[in-house]
Amino acid sequence: MGASTKGADMPEIAEALSRMEGMLPAVGTERVALDKAAGRVCAESLAARLDAPPFAVAAMDGYALRWADAGAPLRCLGTARAGDPLGGPVSPGTCLRIFTGAPVPPGADTVVVQELAEAAGDRVRILPGAEPHRHIRAAGDNLRTGAPILRPGTRLTARHVGLLAAAGHAEVAVHRRPRVAILSTGNELSERFAVDRGAQILDANRPALKALVQAWGGVPRDLGIVPDEPDALSSALARVLDAGDIDLLVTSGGASVGDFDLVCPTLAALGFAPAFRKVRMRPGKATLFGQFGGLPVLGLPGNAVAALVSALVFLRPALSLLAGTGRAALPEERAILATPLPATGPRTTFLRGRLDRGPAGGAVFAVLADQDNAMLSGLAEADALVLRPADAPPAAAGEPVSIIRFDRAPGF
Repeated sequence: MGASTKGADMPEIAEALSRMEGMLPAVGTERVALDKAAGRVCAESLAARLDAPPFAVAAMDGYALRWADAGAPLRCLGTARAGDPLGGPVSPGTCLRIFTGAPVPPGADTVVVQELAEAAGDRVRILPGAEPHRHIRAAGDNLRTGAPILRPGTRLTARHVGLLAAAGHAEVAVHRRPRVAILSTGNELSERFAVDRGAQILDANRPALKALVQAWGGVPRDLGIVPDEPDALSSALARVLDAGDIDLLVTSGGASVGDFDLVCPTLAALGFAPAFRKVRMRPGKATLFGQFGGLPVLGLPGNAVAALVSALVFLRPALSLLAGTGRAALPEERAILATPLPATGPRTTFLRGRLDRGPAGGAVFAVLADQDNAMLSGLAEADALVLRPADAPPAAAGEPVSIIRFDRAPGF
């Protein structure tokens, strides 16, 4: 997917993504409690507010003592459990029965595990095999006050939330979820099949795109279906701009050059500044991106497979840029072809297929026979795309290829 200088009006994928990058600044921030932070993107540098643990604690059940006294029977002073207040010091010739997580008393430098100690009344004898200076977690072993723990741009997981809690943070600044308006165009489209409406196609693109936006960290806003009429489309686009609360507009359909493909001319009449109007890829050539009135617009093809492949290539990184994580790369990896492939022609080509595991344990990719760009059934059956460079020669079965596994782009 290397950048190309040929066809400035129809860039390669990498060049198109590069043009998008400067037009998608990260959205604003908000503070959320830790129980709302998972999946959000951290927007601040954070440091530990305290030592963790805040005091030395026992790492095992056993006896806390001074190792210098371990050669003779010791008098047990009592018991310390997790949550007990810090007691008095261990003096020479004494020990303390202690449990995991309990504060280690002053003076003790060793916890001997209970299996290596023998108790009789209040006397404890240390058995052979015990080792000095073991089984104590020193104060600050996990975290030191002021130590950096998180950087901006980190997508927060349960691990990060736990770390924040251990470091003394009850809330965190995160980037607001990008708000994405989704619009379908086409006289033929319908939300529900009606017998008396004549020829119609149920709109699959908006439901699928809303699902992708949500899975990839955004908040979808459904703008419905707009007919192929310039005034209707112009009015819908103007309403989005006037609302002023959308971070990205995504359209599907009407982005090609047919008589009723009105997205490009309607946007142009509204002052649209394009970054690109086509992309050197298949499917997905009729993908456009730019801005009007400061609002970024991603126009996707109308064919369902082309729309979703383009969403994987362009919408996913657009959302990651808006969310503050930087541009998400396509999750490429290598596989071996199970079936031969023809030459690709002048565009980067994505073909749907199934993955299996080969005799050596590696991934084996078999291309599906039906590659029709309007047939979602084949995309739903597939579990990966093979990515073929422009002008690639035929590939024989057994050759290595680049693939994009759907489970590496959750939600697709």
